[in-house]
Amino acid sequence: MGVRSMRSIIFTAVCSVVSLQLHAQQQGSASTFSLSGTVIDTLGLAVPFAQVFVFDNADLGTTADDDGRFRLDRLPLAKTRFAVRRIGYDPVYFDVDAPVAAVVEVEIRMRQNVRMLTTVEVKDEVRSPLSREGFYERMAAGHGLFVTPEMIAAIRPVRATDALTSIPNVVVHRRGSRTRITGASQQCEYALVVDRIRVGQPGSRVRTTTPDDAVSGTDIYAIEVYPRNRGLPAKFLGMTSEDGCGTIVIWTKNMISR
Repeated sequence: MGVRSMRSIIFTAVCSVVSLQLHAQQQGSASTFSLSGTVIDTLGLAVPFAQVFVFDNADLGTTADDDGRFRLDRLPLAKTRFAVRRIGYDPVYFDVDAPVAAVVEVEIRMRQNVRMLTTVEVKDEVRSPLSREGFYERMAAGHGLFVTPEMIAAIRPVRATDALTSIPNVVVHRRGSRTRITGASQQCEYALVVDRIRVGQPGSRVRTTTPDDAVSGTDIYAIEVYPRNRGLPAKFLGMTSEDGCGTIVIWTKNMISR
């Protein structure tokens, strides 16, 4: 059966516009639907690596590709709330109520959320260690996700994982004093590198050492995250595992005095 447009809906959701189109089509299961679409900014440019997931179940989620495209399959036929997150943008929430097995096509527009920090000043000498490591060069190239010293100062993390909770495709699992860091839709753990030293066993099914075990939140200087190791700097390639979700690189304040 060919794809046939049934209806189109446009509505506002938390400072962003989400356009939906519902297309009936043959699917393997008549009791599920799919969500497919693109994440863009207010200028119409793609927002890469945005995290799209079911609001109350982050395991039902995915990460947009370099062009902002994504797809979620086998979603139950019920009114479902979705969340979209990306560092530097306001989160977006929207509901989809698919009455039949279908592919719901969406265009999600996110608004940049850049706040001036009037009480935080990061001087050139504070940036210098990261500049020597190529941090800002990689950030300008758009590879990976970056948490800058300014962002860390605004977050004021107590635990290292406090600085990771808003990063797309990074899920912090806490059980008592123990934590695990995994991808949103993958049963695997991130590799962890702290000041050029690998910590734990990336990709292992056994719980690895986590950021909270390796460093205090008050010592964190900056963070780089590379989902599925896309854009990972060559100097860190030998520190990862093929089974891992990606790599988290943490720089600490000890770098400042070096």
